[in-house]
Amino acid sequence: MNPDERFVAALRGEPVDYAPCVPVFWRGTPRHHAFPWASDEERLRVAIEELGVDATLPFGLAGRAPEVRSWLEQPPGEPYPVLHNAIDTPRGPLTAAVRKSEDYPHGDRIPFFSDWACSRYAKPWIETEADVERLATVYLPASSAQLEAARASLERRRGMARAWRVPIVAGGFFALNGAVHLMGAERAALASMDCPEVIAGLVELFHRVQRQHLDVLLSWGCTTVLRNGWYDSTDFWSPAQFQRWIVPHLRDDIAAVHAAGGAFIYQMCTGVGPLLPALAGLEFDCLLEAEPVLGGVSLRELAAALPGKSFWGGVSAPIHIGEGTPEGARAAVRGAFEALAGRGFLLKAVPSIRAHWPWENVLAMIDEWKALR
Repeated sequence: MNPDERFVAALRGEPVDYAPCVPVFWRGTPRHHAFPWASDEERLRVAIEELGVDATLPFGLAGRAPEVRSWLEQPPGEPYPVLHNAIDTPRGPLTAAVRKSEDYPHGDRIPFFSDWACSRYAKPWIETEADVERLATVYLPASSAQLEAARASLERRRGMARAWRVPIVAGGFFALNGAVHLMGAERAALASMDCPEVIAGLVELFHRVQRQHLDVLLSWGCTTVLRNGWYDSTDFWSPAQFQRWIVPHLRDDIAAVHAAGGAFIYQMCTGVGPLLPALAGLEFDCLLEAEPVLGGVSLRELAAALPGKSFWGGVSAPIHIGEGTPEGARAAVRGAFEALAGRGFLLKAVPSIRAHWPWENVLAMIDEWKALR
């Protein structure tokens, strides 16, 4: 099987020539943590030719970018200058402010959806229902010009995917991630109890826009879809809130992907345990990145609770790679095969491998996978 065929078959729990190893290498800031490759082409070459593992190519659609005004202030007593952004909307100004530390990576912008922004908020984008209404006037689906450019970009991506025989995974879909990013984690969790209509409004807005993007991508043949539920978990919300705000739209999106003949990946790392009954009732194909050590739920427990679903993970990146030893990484791979062999299983270090971690642990993980696969 080629990597594309193997990946999709493993997601669906179908027979494969061997269980693939599909690691993710973190490319985020700060820059000294990033791997040296500067392009997807080089990343694929390193993964496939040098390491002998499988890989994927991501693709997604972006919404329209509103016009933003930016300025800096230095409040007395603040260690960092405060960066302000303002968007003039038909319903009034939408504003945010962050403390701009030395490692802030976004220049003079405060993106709607960024861990680096929401952890530094002096004032978040969303505080009230009125802010949600303002956001709805500027958080809009891709324009016709954007779609035309995206279609051309997808064709170039498909050329690369054919050359390396790897799958394209459509992403950019989320729900409560957006509430955390636009409000900050603490404010969002408190708002879910004090003013739940704000969270409900955000979730409806995200679904309305993203469903249009999903339908476009499915019509273009992008039928392997990843939904990011990293911040959907009980690290932030109750199981009842998950049922209320996540399950209906998630079920709708899964049905759309399956109707197009596709496979649906749902991503969640920690806080999974209390949601296992709800997840078992959803018909997604693969659970991505359930943390096998720090998540509090073993791989065997996950496998027993979610029959019929595949798993993409198995090794704890911070524990087995970042803080571990080569033999510890090997033992983690053996444990993952013992727990998940005989079903859909794709090995990776959860959530991703960082460039400043011991490379010998990465090589040991891959070498043990090659011995067992």
